[in-house]
Amino acid sequence: MDRDHQIRLAAFSHCAQLLRTHAGAVPWAAIQPGFRFEGEQVYLGSTPRGIHRPVQMQRGILSIKTTKPKLGRTARYDDALSDDGYFSYAFQGTDPGNRDNRALRETFEDQTPFLYFYGLVPGIYEILFPCYVTVWDASALRCTVAVGSAYDIAAPADGRMVQPPIDRRYTTVEAKVRLHQAEFRELVLGAYDRRCAVSGLPLPDLLEAAHIIPDRDVRGRPEISNGLCLSTIHHRAYDANLLGIDPDGRIHVAEAVLAQHDGPTLEAALKGMHGRQIRLPRYVEDRPNRDFLAERYAGFCTAGG
Repeated sequence: MDRDHQIRLAAFSHCAQLLRTHAGAVPWAAIQPGFRFEGEQVYLGSTPRGIHRPVQMQRGILSIKTTKPKLGRTARYDDALSDDGYFSYAFQGTDPGNRDNRALRETFEDQTPFLYFYGLVPGIYEILFPCYVTVWDASALRCTVAVGSAYDIAAPADGRMVQPPIDRRYTTVEAKVRLHQAEFRELVLGAYDRRCAVSGLPLPDLLEAAHIIPDRDVRGRPEISNGLCLSTIHHRAYDANLLGIDPDGRIHVAEAVLAQHDGPTLEAALKGMHGRQIRLPRYVEDRPNRDFLAERYAGFCTAGG
């Protein structure tokens, strides 16, 4: 293996650990320091630039980055889908022959893998890897990016990646689904100040973004107004119609649950919520859609709530 390839593998390993540590939503502050490789500090990406090759590498790139702007408070899926469903990534500037774009072209020519730091919300990233440039279009000033699979990360004698046995279109679609789910979670948790709307629990590791109208419904878009920040137990209870929320934000616990008598978890975590008001986001436009709450609450009542 050449040194560039060793650096890429070390970067993948480091980023896998970052994803585990931060549950798939990694702050830029955790990415920025990079990692140690053979006694040197290797930086994973650049704050001002989207295309990055560290000084230790001779050819190609180590990463690209897509940021989310601070303006606006609704989900923006601006990853620029190309006609074939892959990511479409813009060149740096308007000269396809500049340093960054030449490095991107080298990555395309060599079919070497790289990292994609995809912004979920400002300052928070999902990390996709291994990624590949499948089309480099100088006239359009864009390239097409596909997400590979674990089978791609191999080490042939020439240091290049092997052709994956799984269609990269499939793994790219899977990656997009994960991105949109992660983006929805970050937007909803942020709107609710990372506290459960029912209990006020402030532990992000135990919080989830619950859809009011399920995502299998054509109206069930991953938008903040169709979401509730709920703890894992309240999310499960909400989905199972053991807990309902009416259009005025009042919490209702199913009669079957209220009739049970067991330890403090049942009493405090579920029965104790009956009749309370949910916590609402500070911004009016982020608050739950009343019509969606009413429809979901009607289902809770029909189910015996």
